[in-house]
Amino acid sequence: MQRTTCWRMLAGFVVILFCANTSHGQALSRKDADEIRVLAREKIKGLNDLLNAISNEDLSNYERRYLMMNSYMPSTDQIFVNDGVIIEDDIDPKHKASAPGLDTPIEKYLSNFDLFYTKTETNTIEFTNLVVSDVKVDKYPFVKVFYTQHFKGKSNKDNTAYTPIARVAELRADKSGNDWIVYLTRVAFNSSDNAKAVPVTPKPSATYDSLQRKKEEPVVAQTTDKKPVPTPEDAKEGERVFKEINKPDQAQIQRARRTGIIKVGAGVAALAFGAVTYSMLNKDYKDYKNRIQNPEGLTSYAKPGIYISAGAAAVGLGVSLSSLFDFKKTR
Repeated sequence: MQRTTCWRMLAGFVVILFCANTSHGQALSRKDADEIRVLAREKIKGLNDLLNAISNEDLSNYERRYLMMNSYMPSTDQIFVNDGVIIEDDIDPKHKASAPGLDTPIEKYLSNFDLFYTKTETNTIEFTNLVVSDVKVDKYPFVKVFYTQHFKGKSNKDNTAYTPIARVAELRADKSGNDWIVYLTRVAFNSSDNAKAVPVTPKPSATYDSLQRKKEEPVVAQTTDKKPVPTPEDAKEGERVFKEINKPDQAQIQRARRTGIIKVGAGVAALAFGAVTYSMLNKDYKDYKNRIQNPEGLTSYAKPGIYISAGAAAVGLGVSLSSLFDFKKTR
């Protein structure tokens, strides 16, 4: 009787243990766990690359804002699970451990980093000593990545240098078809509390939810025999775009006008040079005729100067005529 009771108690304990394990989700295979750990490491490297890109002085403000937004909104470059992710602030060099008031929403954290971390031409941020925990399952599979963060630049608040600090990142994994997708849910200073804490999924904004729904909605093709009828607004917009595309290129017009003016000036100068040269040669030839019996002809006497004057006159005329085409372009 006692033996039967013991077996019943043991069976009940096994059932309870099984229910407790299955209530936290389906057990992961070793292959799945290894894949999640690899993806988590890659996401941390992605965070490292993101911070280096934001601190690169060659990027424009628009490019930096684009990278920051894509890191927490639905996109192919997404690193954080949504825009509700919280980061413990480490942008101030005085912040080296967890403390009240350091929790910062991801958008504000990246904006402050962009504002207060000095820009350089080369990478100044490096994550080392990466250690990825084993995969655990709560409401979803998650891992923690421990690493040392090196900010080799300075804070532009007071030109203060940073010291290496220990950080811990929390990441959750979700199955998409046959593949796993891993996103960051929190980044904090490494401490015993943060190392043991169970991750909580950040609450996204309404904007994020809306974009996520649009991203997941299937595209349904609808066939119709009716041709689309443009609205008055569409017609106005089409007319505006047509005018914009076909409006004259003012820069090209200005260039053509300047070229025409230069050609006219050069042509007039060449014609004047040719005329003055011919006049001087003709005067010298008359003096020569008055003094010499049986003088040679003007062409023979004045060469090569007469050819130069004729050539200059021809070039001047040609250049002047070609300027007409330039002025025609400006009309």
